[in-house]
Amino acid sequence: MFQGAQVVNLTWTMALRLQLMPEALCTLCECSAPVRQQLQGELAALAAGLPLEGPLSPGQAGLVVLGSGFRVHYLLEQEHRLLRLTEVTAPTSPWG
Repeated sequence: MFQGAQVVNLTWTMALRLQLMPEALCTLCECSAPVRQQLQGELAALAAGLPLEGPLSPGQAGLVVLGSGFRVHYLLEQEHRLLRLTEVTAPTSPWG
């Protein structure tokens, strides 16, 4: 039936659950509606495993700067498929 074996390599990408710590949630709540919507989209992409500023490091804390300029400190708990956002900092204006 089968003439020659074919090897197929599959890469499984599973979405991560996203958890916002209270400090990160406060920053999100202080944003205007359009900025909050953009930030939520970028955070969703991050939780889906799409690298925005390089790959996530399993089991380690890290920092990602989103396209909107927000700085996101995270902790990836791969065994629980959890991306914990420990701090979200709004971009600073060059005008102070």
